Amino acid sequence: MIQIQAIRQSVNKVIVIGNHEPIIQSILDFDYSSGKTEGSITGIVTGRRGFVKYFFGRREILIPTLTAFPSLSKKTWFLNLNSGRRSLSTSQGAILAGCLGGAIFAENTPELHSLELIQLAQKHSALVVGPASVGLLIPGVLKLGPIGGITPTQIVEGRITKPGSMAVLSASGGMTNELISIATLAGHHLSFALSFGGDRFPALSPRDAFLLAQLDPETKTVLYYGELGGEDEYELVKLKEEGKFTKQVVAHIAGTVASLFPESPQFGHAKAKADKERTTALAKRVALKTAGFNVSHSFSEFIDLVNNLPSEGLSC
Repeated sequence: MIQIQAIRQSVNKVIVIGNHEPIIQSILDFDYSSGKTEGSITGIVTGRRGFVKYFFGRREILIPTLTAFPSLSKKTWFLNLNSGRRSLSTSQGAILAGCLGGAIFAENTPELHSLELIQLAQKHSALVVGPASVGLLIPGVLKLGPIGGITPTQIVEGRITKPGSMAVLSASGGMTNELISIATLAGHHLSFALSFGGDRFPALSPRDAFLLAQLDPETKTVLYYGELGGEDEYELVKLKEEGKFTKQVVAHIAGTVASLFPESPQFGHAKAKADKERTTALAKRVALKTAGFNVSHSFSEFIDLVNNLPSEGLSC
């Protein structure tokens, strides 16, 4: 799997599968705001040949539409905006064509398809986030998906084009963008950010994302937002205990309200249901804190912990 620093050192291109005009335009706005001389999107797979009009800054540009994923000669990523049931076949085509990785936006991808996708991504060492992910962001370098916002105002005011030392990791797309906002309002800039995705079987696990942060020389601190359900956090504890993760972490695990119900309810994401004591939000908080992570007892405390970290300044 390619490392974050190697992505920074590359000229990265993107092919979009499916059409979602606001998301596509937001990538071009990010590229322009990052000082690039041209947009990163080289084609949009729509099933028909032609061109579609977008803007790069104030200049109108034409992006070719394609009938299928092309053979690749450059370092290329895919952004899959197709429906959940088409995510597997179209992502397979992108990975087999030689993509470094990509992001899958759709929710409700069939679980068997997700498992096949995980195996394929691992076989080809592709860095894939999703399904049900808002994407991957490396400031000034790469924006895959609506992560960090989709309007020019969100991109500029969110300061997501200036690199820093804080990584944001979360399964939740909405909370990924919320954490980015909390970090930048506190005076921090991002080293990278990603959403694993809210489906039960994400292609990139929290464990692997933490290893990306560990191996990234620019990342000093990780902001992590987790939930009840599943055992991902125990894999993070294991990394810490084995000395494979050594960087500063500020974490919040949501879902303690589930303890107020006779039976744990199902929350918004597929994995967000505690089926045993070990997978409750409270048990996970205790495990992470015991291992040496900074863990908040409330979301307001999480914000305070971020605000109390030394800032990098608010310059754009």
